[in-house]
Amino acid sequence: MGLVFLSAGLALWLEVSFLVAGMTAGAVIANFARHHDRAFHEIEHIQWPFMILFFLLAGATLEVEALQLMGWAGLLFLALRTVARILGGYIGGKIGNVPREEITWYGPALLPQAGVAVGMALVAAEELVQWGPVIMAFTISSTVVFEIIGPPVTLFAIRRVEALRQRTI
Repeated sequence: MGLVFLSAGLALWLEVSFLVAGMTAGAVIANFARHHDRAFHEIEHIQWPFMILFFLLAGATLEVEALQLMGWAGLLFLALRTVARILGGYIGGKIGNVPREEITWYGPALLPQAGVAVGMALVAAEELVQWGPVIMAFTISSTVVFEIIGPPVTLFAIRRVEALRQRTI
């Protein structure tokens, strides 16, 4: 909790994004702290109330009327976001020298990831006030879609990779 308050205070003092400050602090801990496994396990016990509050506040900013404006642009956004996740998983797998038969499942396993997207949308909506409702409508609606279809697709991908690994053992 001290690191959270320190990061938030420094972000205020330096007039930088809270989101970027938090992500930077997490990256530093994950990559340089030798005892970080224990700290992250402790956070898991208290993360749910904060996640619920975060998504509740993000959902509260959604204006249903803005969803009607999405139309084809919204469908295109969903399609491009899906392609980006699949392509990103494939490229990351190639860079990480993942076995070829597993690479195709990395992208689908990334579909439900949405926390940073919502955080960035909140920052963007705050900065671009006139576009705020549209930004939030796109982000929240796509998050809902991906949180519905993402977990079953991720489970399928994980089971598929496990089956592939069992055949090679």
